[in-house]
Amino acid sequence: MVFNSYSFILIFLPLITVLYYQIRRLHRPVMTKAFLLAASLFFYGYHHLSALTVLIVSIAVNYAVSLALRRLDMQSSAVIKKAVLILGIVMNLSLLFYCKYLGFFGDMVGSLLHRDITLSSLLLPLGISYYTFSQIAYLVDCYRDPATVCGFLNYALFVSFFPKITVGPIALSTEMVPMFDDAAESETDYGKIAGGLMAFSFGLAKKMMLADTLGQYVDFGYANVTILGSLDALLVMTAYTLQIYFDFSGCCDMARGICLMLGMDLPQNFDSPYRSLSINEFWKRWHITLTRFFRKYVYFPLGGNRKGKIRTYFNQMLIFLLSGLWHGASLSFLLWGAIHGIGIIASKLLAPVSVKCPKPIRLLLTFTFVNFAWVYFRAPDITIANIMFMRLFTGGISRINPINADFIVAAMPAEFDFIQWLVVKYTTLNYYHTGSVIILIPIIFSLYAALFMKNTDERIEGSVLSGRLALVTAALLFLGIISLPTLSVFIYENF
Repeated sequence: MVFNSYSFILIFLPLITVLYYQIRRLHRPVMTKAFLLAASLFFYGYHHLSALTVLIVSIAVNYAVSLALRRLDMQSSAVIKKAVLILGIVMNLSLLFYCKYLGFFGDMVGSLLHRDITLSSLLLPLGISYYTFSQIAYLVDCYRDPATVCGFLNYALFVSFFPKITVGPIALSTEMVPMFDDAAESETDYGKIAGGLMAFSFGLAKKMMLADTLGQYVDFGYANVTILGSLDALLVMTAYTLQIYFDFSGCCDMARGICLMLGMDLPQNFDSPYRSLSINEFWKRWHITLTRFFRKYVYFPLGGNRKGKIRTYFNQMLIFLLSGLWHGASLSFLLWGAIHGIGIIASKLLAPVSVKCPKPIRLLLTFTFVNFAWVYFRAPDITIANIMFMRLFTGGISRINPINADFIVAAMPAEFDFIQWLVVKYTTLNYYHTGSVIILIPIIFSLYAALFMKNTDERIEGSVLSGRLALVTAALLFLGIISLPTLSVFIYENF
């Protein structure tokens, strides 16, 4: 089941929310959490029974490892305890490797040996990268502090909680478990419910009305990269930069909105990253919990910045290579991670000079760097990405038709068809010129919204319940729902 579907919005979410508050009125926390666990397992296994089996086995095995770590701590078996932790991490990474990376590394080995080696896993469970990292973090926290070990019900709910399992964030048990306990016994907060509905509506509108509209530009551009002119290539690149922004921002808003409607909250995972003035700042705002995981559980154990500059740069580059690989099993993702690793190092080296530059210039340079790097993230392979850059710098711009006519037809939002027809009928403008202007509207608005408008978190924090806010929320929810026939998955759901 996915957030942006009729079955979730019109049936699952309302039903679960109503039943959840009815059960909470009984003041039985165990029953309340058991209900949420059952709902989460149903949500995850709705279309993926085999993936649900993998999830349940993974939860059981990891919880057994955590109990072993607590028992070994009581017995002061430091060496064995560390060996158990390593075993637990290896088991998690082995499952992730088998499900997600087996084919990729099989192809690499085959290429090196000049042989055709075909390897593939039987399935790729949704959200496996998210819940694998959450469980690794839990085991490390249990190793460091045995008091982290919680009851099985809390642990199973922490791993499988339906608002976050398929789209993140990579939450920690120390954040989620106390929240489950508090929410199960607290009074109903109607302000939170209203804020949650607002966040969910904003997220749905971002996904369906902005991200998916821009996705039409992107899909055409990368499928027809060889016919693009310079302006076409720039529009496609910028469209993807904005598509992934509103797609990821939308899923974060929806996940947080669901939690707020249940009287809970999620750790912040997205904070207007395109306002960043450096690559270093960008990664403090984009996928915040992934950055936190690598910093806390990989970067610091490797020595962080405590072992000299060369070691620090090596650690940073390794983190971003791993980040690229986390997103997907391809050389394109690895290269994207390497580009950002170089960007982070350069950002810190140039900080004494760049900080003196005017903020608009720093923002433009950072945005341009991120925009160019996304090409390797989106392109199906490195060759297509390189062709996109070649078209950007050598494709030229026609004086008569600056934008490719086929691109305009493919990118034209259906919502503007009638407006375009009226303009052409009652003015001297033709379809090409009106289409050229119309396809720029979503890009210009999205760019303005990403850079200057309040994000959803800022709106929730400063919002006061009012008729106007309720009307805006209802309108966005309605517009999002009527767009659902063009169902598409979240980009980060694939990771």
